[in-house]
Amino acid sequence: MKDKLHEQLSALVDDELEEREQALLLKQLAGDAELSRRLSRFQIISDALQNHLPEISSTGFHERVQAALADEPPVQQHSTLATLFKPVAGLALAASVAMIAVLSLQSVRQEGPGAIPAVASAPVHDSYIRAAADDAVQPEEPAGVAQNLDVYLVNHSEFAVSRGILPYMRLVGHDMNPDNKE
Repeated sequence: MKDKLHEQLSALVDDELEEREQALLLKQLAGDAELSRRLSRFQIISDALQNHLPEISSTGFHERVQAALADEPPVQQHSTLATLFKPVAGLALAASVAMIAVLSLQSVRQEGPGAIPAVASAPVHDSYIRAAADDAVQPEEPAGVAQNLDVYLVNHSEFAVSRGILPYMRLVGHDMNPDNKE
C-alpha cells in the first residue's frame, strides 16, 4: 500500500497523476504529516534532477523568518478619526477647485465683447486743439483699393480660421455702390 502511495506522490510531482486520483491523494496529504514530508522530499529531488535548486540552500530559513516576525510589534490600526478625515479633506479640496473654476469663468465672461475695454488716459494740455469732423481732410484712395483690401481681409480671415487661429476681427461686407444690386 505504501509503495502505491509513493508512486502516486512521484506521479503528482511529475504532473502525471489523474485528476480523480489527485483529489484522493490531496485529501490523504492533509491528514498525514509523514506523507506531506515525503512529498516535500520528492519535490526537492525533482528540482535537483532538473537543476532548479538555488546555489545555496538554507535549512531553517522559514523558522528564522517566523522568529523575526514574532519579535516585531503588532501593526497599529488607523483611528476612526483619520479614516473619516480623508474623504472630508478630499471633498473640501474638490469644492475649492470648483469655486476657483467658477470664479475664473465669471471673470472671463465679464471681459468678453460686452465689457468696456480699459483705456489709458492722460491729462489734455490747453495747447491741444481738436479739429472738427468737417475740417478733416480725407485722403483720396485710388480706384479699387478698398475692394482689393476687402478681398484680402476675407481671404486672410478664412485662411486663419482653417488653420485653427481664432479670428481677431469681425468682417462686415458692404457694397461700394449701394445702387448696384448684384
